Amino acid sequence: MLIVCLLRHHPQQPSSTPSSSSFAELSRSTYRIRRPSRKGFRASLAGLAGLALIASSGVARASGPSSATTLPNDEPPPRRYEFLPVPNIGGNSDVGVELGAAFTLVRFYDNAKPYRWLLGGVVSTSVKNDSEHGLHLVQQYHVLRFDVPNLFGGRVRIDSRLNFVRVISARWYGLGNDSHPGGGAPGSDAAHANQYVAQEVRLRSLVRVKTGTPFDAAIGVSLRYNAPELYEGSKLDLDAKNADLPGTRNAFLASLAGGVILDTRDNEFAPHKGVYYQLGAGATVGSAQRVSYGEVAGVFASYIPIARPVTLASRVFSSFQFGRVPFYDLEQGGVFNQQYTIGSALGVRGIPFGRYAGHVKMMVNYEVRTTPFPRFRVARWMLQVGTTTFLDAGRVWADYRSSAPDGRTPGIKYGVGGGFYFHWDRSSVFRVDVAYSPTDHPRTGMPVAYYVSNGLIF
Repeated sequence: MLIVCLLRHHPQQPSSTPSSSSFAELSRSTYRIRRPSRKGFRASLAGLAGLALIASSGVARASGPSSATTLPNDEPPPRRYEFLPVPNIGGNSDVGVELGAAFTLVRFYDNAKPYRWLLGGVVSTSVKNDSEHGLHLVQQYHVLRFDVPNLFGGRVRIDSRLNFVRVISARWYGLGNDSHPGGGAPGSDAAHANQYVAQEVRLRSLVRVKTGTPFDAAIGVSLRYNAPELYEGSKLDLDAKNADLPGTRNAFLASLAGGVILDTRDNEFAPHKGVYYQLGAGATVGSAQRVSYGEVAGVFASYIPIARPVTLASRVFSSFQFGRVPFYDLEQGGVFNQQYTIGSALGVRGIPFGRYAGHVKMMVNYEVRTTPFPRFRVARWMLQVGTTTFLDAGRVWADYRSSAPDGRTPGIKYGVGGGFYFHWDRSSVFRVDVAYSPTDHPRTGMPVAYYVSNGLIF
């Protein structure tokens, strides 16, 4: 699936995530951070316009039983392909001109649930021409995903993703729930005080095995290479020089996790009822700076039908890390699907991407989702339009001791907002969210965030 993410924080720094999961979760992550401008706003509109082009650029093909055109309320053929290409067009003065494309190809076959297989990909890059570097690439984001849910007679599911991400304005504000913007060296570039260049290549696989009970056994494996680049005089540069902060050097990292998953959702793309619970523990080792840490994490999502078109969706997220954790993982949590938490399109919306970091992270999300209109046909696709109204809240703790970086108040960070989403056919969802958070407004002047991305948040 795609990730088309255009995140705007007004009136200051750049942002856009990606996104799930870590930097490049193909399932719904925001990964870029952008400085708003009129030009950037026009680029956002261009990105939204790209979504409209979906209606004229895809193919849906059926095989096996009759592939005759279905009426809006009819079920599609049981044997079919769903193909959805999406253009990604954007850019601003920070990243230059951004061009890319994404696609999803899904094979449905009789009673194979949720599908027989899914292949997805994203290729996106931005090009900038300036006097210092000439014509050069600024940001890159490439992902390939292959998910096979029904191996070995339907008992095993393997979901694998390969991604590369380069983000020129990833964020680091320091540890703790009471961390402050700034903190760079006197005379250094204030625009980069809380930024660094994040670069990551990652291969991740999640294996689920049916056990004959409601719970699946889950095993997660992740191999990655991280190569952060520090801006001279930034807070991260100073922390790397003055403190023993793991993660500031290039390193290979390997992770292994195990646990259980309970999945009773009626639909993986836009659930109306059921639960999706994940509980696991994992270990990570790195090749530099003695990186070695463990994590216990739980993600508990529930979907309650209030009425036929209304669903109350909720999620409780917790992550407990211990050991020598690289700084970029202190902003993330989850052993099966690592994601940014207090500040991202997948966590507490309205707060800048990667804003808070700590060994302990807790978060709740509530969404009221409605589908007030019946499905209708657009070109080759059936389209369902839905709306969301949400409240996100969370907090981090620097460590397991009472410490100054966390402050002396409850310090709950929250965001509120709403949006709408498009459910194309059975296998593709795109959403647009607008979030407001007063949490950092007095300090950063960024109270509103806009997100355009694929998939619902959970």
